[in-house]
Amino acid sequence: MYTHEPEQQAGITPEAPPGQTNSQRTLHILILLTASMTLLMTGHGIVLPIFGKRLGEMGAGVTELGFMTMGFSLAQFLISPLMGKWADSLGRRPLILLGLAGFAFSNIAFLLAQSPLAFIIIRTIEGFISAALLPASMGVIADIVPEHQRARWTGLVMGGYTAGFILGPLLGGVIFDHWGYAAPFAISAGLAFLATLTALVLVPETRQNEKQVPMQRKQGFFASLPNPLFLFICMLLMDFTIVFGFAFIEPQMTFYLYDQMHFSSTEFGAIVGTYGLAMLIGQMALGSVSDKIGRKWPVVFGLLFDCVLYLGLILLHNVYLMFAASLIAGLGASLVSPALSAAYLDMADEDHRAQTMGVRSSITALGGVLGPLLSTILSKVVGAHAIFAIACGLTLFNSLLALLTLRNTRPSRT
Repeated sequence: MYTHEPEQQAGITPEAPPGQTNSQRTLHILILLTASMTLLMTGHGIVLPIFGKRLGEMGAGVTELGFMTMGFSLAQFLISPLMGKWADSLGRRPLILLGLAGFAFSNIAFLLAQSPLAFIIIRTIEGFISAALLPASMGVIADIVPEHQRARWTGLVMGGYTAGFILGPLLGGVIFDHWGYAAPFAISAGLAFLATLTALVLVPETRQNEKQVPMQRKQGFFASLPNPLFLFICMLLMDFTIVFGFAFIEPQMTFYLYDQMHFSSTEFGAIVGTYGLAMLIGQMALGSVSDKIGRKWPVVFGLLFDCVLYLGLILLHNVYLMFAASLIAGLGASLVSPALSAAYLDMADEDHRAQTMGVRSSITALGGVLGPLLSTILSKVVGAHAIFAIACGLTLFNSLLALLTLRNTRPSRT
């Protein structure tokens, strides 16, 4: 069974300032984290409708776009466990600030880039720095939110990711069509600097104030992983496959919708934005489902719904039907993400929560590396529909894996 940890521990729940309760302070922290996630994913989402066009203008194509995605994910794969370890030892706040500031500077660098190689290098550096944000943020949630509310609050904070997933492609496509390449990145950089300053002033440290891991509790890396280890590995495989599937189709989907379906940047951004809007609404409305019924079934059914996007790319040719497919798939993803995230936090030892999330980020980043790499290779010998069909099959496998391995234990309550 998932072990239960006290809802409040000395040094964990940040002390509220005069005139403000701890619950109010917790809410403010979570709102700031949500805003940070929004900014990060806004920048990431801008890649989809804008970089495809920009690289096309330079004579580049699927291969270069795939290398950009792969470089970002490879960097996160290599550094995420270390970032999580640092968040457990140095604190959550420094890592959050590093991720936000790095994101701002990378957007400025994109404005100066004049070649596909420069885009790939900048995107890779951005991957290294932005890897600090997610493990530290998830560590904050585990520090200040009780176990039986983790999926709810994880869903809300991860809704910031989803909001950025909406704003990035949608605004990126519209702004690019009207004002060109520079405008969306200049806006994103400015917002990221604002978020960095806000976090610097308002986000407190939430880890224990004493030594993070007392000497008698220090463990090696493998000994510190959550138990049961087999379940943890299966969950990592699920996360890997989820990210791999989308990264696998991403380069091909971009040019397929532009060149074969003849969609505009705005239409492309709207399709991806519909997926994100469904995720956003779903995470906020359905994030607490796994707190009530257990982690298993939201993951199983959410993955089945997620297949609809891949099937739509194969079978549909109308932009409005693609909106519908994106809507269903986004609702499915909104069930999966909070449930799996909360399950990791349920399993993790309190001294290694950020490290656990760092390992998860590393594995998902590996999916982001291998997905576009294999897509780049296979796109030379198979068509777009075959790429989409492979992703669909992997997602169905993932749902079966969740059905067979996840337990439906409900989180503990006090």
